[in-house]
Amino acid sequence: MTEILTTVVGRLTNAPVKRDLGGGREVVSFRMACNHGYLDRTTGQWKESSTSYVSVDIWRKHLGRNVQGSFVKGDPVIAHGRLYVRDYEQEGRTRTAVTLVADAVGPDLNTAMAAVTRVRRTVDGSLVEEAGMPVQGDDGAAQEGVPVGPRPVPDDERLGQVAEVVPAARA
Repeated sequence: MTEILTTVVGRLTNAPVKRDLGGGREVVSFRMACNHGYLDRTTGQWKESSTSYVSVDIWRKHLGRNVQGSFVKGDPVIAHGRLYVRDYEQEGRTRTAVTLVADAVGPDLNTAMAAVTRVRRTVDGSLVEEAGMPVQGDDGAAQEGVPVGPRPVPDDERLGQVAEVVPAARA
Protein backbone atom coordinates (compact mmCIF):
# COMPACT_ATOMS: atom_id res chain seq x y z
CA MET A 1 0.00 0.00 0.00
CA THR A 2 1.36 3.40 -0.96
CA GLU A 3 1.05 6.15 1.62
CA ILE A 4 1.03 9.87 0.97
CA LEU A 5 3.47 11.50 3.39
CA THR A 6 2.98 15.24 3.59
CA THR A 7 3.50 18.30 5.73
CA VAL A 8 0.70 20.79 6.35
CA VAL A 9 1.18 24.33 7.66
CA GLY A 10 -1.72 26.30 9.10
CA ARG A 11 -3.56 27.46 12.21
CA LEU A 12 -5.66 25.46 14.64
CA THR A 13 -9.38 26.12 14.22
CA ASN A 14 -10.09 24.50 17.60
CA ALA A 15 -8.19 23.38 20.66
CA PRO A 16 -6.94 19.78 20.44
CA VAL A 17 -9.51 17.35 21.84
CA LYS A 18 -8.75 13.92 23.31
CA ARG A 19 -11.22 11.07 22.79
CA ASP A 20 -10.88 7.95 24.92
CA LEU A 21 -11.66 4.92 22.75
CA GLY A 22 -11.49 2.38 25.57
CA GLY A 23 -8.96 -0.36 26.11
CA GLY A 24 -6.22 2.21 26.78
CA ARG A 25 -6.56 3.67 23.29
CA GLU A 26 -7.00 7.39 22.75
CA VAL A 27 -6.82 9.82 19.85
CA VAL A 28 -6.21 13.56 19.93
CA SER A 29 -7.81 15.52 17.09
CA PHE A 30 -7.90 19.08 15.81
CA ARG A 31 -8.59 20.91 12.56
CA MET A 32 -6.23 23.19 10.71
CA ALA A 33 -7.02 26.06 8.37
CA CYS A 34 -4.46 26.48 5.60
CA ASN A 35 -4.72 29.82 3.84
CA HIS A 36 -3.68 30.11 0.23
CA GLY A 37 -2.64 33.44 -1.12
CA TYR A 38 -0.61 35.24 -3.72
CA LEU A 39 1.25 38.49 -4.20
CA ASP A 40 -0.75 40.89 -6.37
CA ARG A 41 2.01 42.40 -8.50
CA THR A 42 -0.05 45.44 -9.48
CA THR A 43 -0.68 46.56 -5.88
CA GLY A 44 2.23 44.83 -4.16
CA GLN A 45 -0.23 43.49 -1.56
CA TRP A 46 -0.65 39.91 -0.33
CA LYS A 47 -4.14 38.62 -1.19
CA GLU A 48 -5.92 35.64 0.32
CA SER A 49 -7.45 33.41 -2.35
CA SER A 50 -8.91 30.43 -0.47
CA THR A 51 -8.69 28.34 2.67
CA SER A 52 -8.37 24.55 2.91
CA TYR A 53 -9.30 22.66 6.06
CA VAL A 54 -7.52 19.52 7.20
CA SER A 55 -8.49 17.29 10.12
CA VAL A 56 -5.53 15.99 12.10
CA ASP A 57 -5.64 12.80 14.17
CA ILE A 58 -2.84 11.81 16.55
CA TRP A 59 -2.78 8.17 17.60
CA ARG A 60 0.58 8.31 19.39
CA LYS A 61 -0.30 8.73 23.05
CA HIS A 62 2.64 10.90 24.16
CA LEU A 63 2.54 13.09 21.04
CA GLY A 64 -1.19 13.62 21.53
CA ARG A 65 -0.75 14.58 25.18
CA ASN A 66 2.06 17.00 24.34
CA VAL A 67 0.02 18.61 21.55
CA GLN A 68 -3.00 18.92 23.81
CA GLY A 69 -0.88 20.56 26.51
CA SER A 70 0.95 22.89 24.13
CA PHE A 71 -1.51 24.32 21.60
CA VAL A 72 -4.74 26.31 21.69
CA LYS A 73 -7.14 27.54 19.02
CA GLY A 74 -5.43 29.92 16.59
CA ASP A 75 -1.87 28.71 17.15
CA PRO A 76 0.31 28.35 14.03
CA VAL A 77 1.37 24.72 13.62
CA ILE A 78 3.14 22.35 11.27
CA ALA A 79 1.88 18.76 11.12
CA HIS A 80 3.60 15.91 9.27
CA GLY A 81 2.22 12.46 8.60
CA ARG A 82 0.09 10.26 6.34
CA LEU A 83 -2.66 11.91 4.31
CA TYR A 84 -6.00 10.18 3.80
CA VAL A 85 -8.68 11.50 1.44
CA ARG A 86 -12.14 9.94 1.41
CA ASP A 87 -15.43 10.78 -0.27
CA TYR A 88 -18.77 10.44 1.50
CA GLU A 89 -22.42 11.27 0.88
CA GLN A 90 -24.20 13.96 2.87
CA GLU A 91 -27.65 15.32 2.03
CA GLY A 92 -27.43 13.78 -1.43
CA ARG A 93 -24.11 15.46 -2.23
CA THR A 94 -20.68 13.92 -2.49
CA ARG A 95 -18.24 15.53 -0.05
CA THR A 96 -14.51 15.04 0.46
CA ALA A 97 -12.79 14.71 3.84
CA VAL A 98 -9.04 15.19 4.19
CA THR A 99 -7.41 13.74 7.30
CA LEU A 100 -3.75 13.79 8.28
CA VAL A 101 -2.63 11.08 10.72
CA ALA A 102 0.22 12.96 12.33
CA ASP A 103 3.58 11.52 13.27
CA ALA A 104 4.99 14.94 14.25
CA VAL A 105 3.45 18.28 15.21
CA GLY A 106 5.22 21.50 16.12
CA PRO A 107 4.86 25.27 16.13
CA ASP A 108 5.31 27.24 12.90
CA LEU A 109 8.23 29.47 13.84
CA ASN A 110 7.58 31.76 10.86
CA THR A 111 4.78 33.38 12.84
CA ALA A 112 5.44 32.40 16.46
CA MET A 113 8.20 31.78 19.00
CA ALA A 114 8.45 28.67 21.14
CA ALA A 115 10.32 27.53 24.21
CA VAL A 116 11.17 23.84 24.15
CA THR A 117 10.33 21.95 27.31
CA ARG A 118 11.48 18.37 27.59
CA VAL A 119 9.11 16.18 29.52
CA ARG A 120 9.81 13.20 31.70
CA ARG A 121 7.26 10.50 32.19
CA THR A 122 6.64 7.91 34.83
CA VAL A 123 6.52 4.22 33.98
CA ASP A 124 2.75 4.45 33.34
CA GLY A 125 3.25 7.35 30.88
CA SER A 126 2.01 10.20 33.07
CA LEU A 127 3.99 13.43 33.23
CA VAL A 128 6.39 14.17 36.07
CA GLU A 129 5.02 17.55 37.10
CA GLU A 130 6.44 18.28 40.52
CA ALA A 131 9.99 18.23 41.83
CA GLY A 132 10.43 15.43 44.27
CA MET A 133 7.89 13.10 42.65
CA PRO A 134 9.48 9.65 42.65
CA VAL A 135 10.20 8.24 39.21
CA GLN A 136 11.43 4.74 38.40
CA GLY A 137 14.89 4.85 36.82
CA ASP A 138 16.48 2.49 34.29
CA ASP A 139 17.63 0.23 37.12
CA GLY A 140 14.13 0.15 38.67
CA ALA A 141 15.13 2.29 41.66
CA ALA A 142 13.14 5.40 42.56
CA GLN A 143 14.63 8.68 41.36
CA GLU A 144 13.71 12.27 42.01
CA GLY A 145 11.54 13.90 39.35
CA VAL A 146 12.20 17.19 37.61
CA PRO A 147 9.71 20.01 37.25
CA VAL A 148 8.06 20.40 33.87
CA GLY A 149 8.53 23.90 32.49
CA PRO A 150 10.66 25.97 30.13
CA ARG A 151 14.37 25.55 30.46
CA PRO A 152 16.16 28.49 32.11
CA VAL A 153 17.95 30.66 29.58
CA PRO A 154 21.29 32.26 30.52
CA ASP A 155 21.28 36.08 30.32
CA ASP A 156 23.80 36.17 27.46
CA GLU A 157 21.63 33.80 25.40
CA ARG A 158 18.39 35.81 25.67
CA LEU A 159 19.21 38.42 23.04
CA GLY A 160 21.66 36.41 20.97
CA GLN A 161 24.85 37.80 19.54
CA VAL A 162 24.96 40.80 17.30
CA ALA A 163 25.76 39.80 13.74
CA GLU A 164 28.54 41.59 11.93
CA VAL A 165 27.66 43.44 8.77
CA VAL A 166 29.37 41.69 5.88
CA PRO A 167 29.48 43.26 2.42
CA ALA A 168 27.67 41.24 -0.23
CA ALA A 169 29.83 39.18 -2.57
CA ARG A 170 30.09 40.57 -6.07
CA ALA A 171 29.20 38.41 -9.01
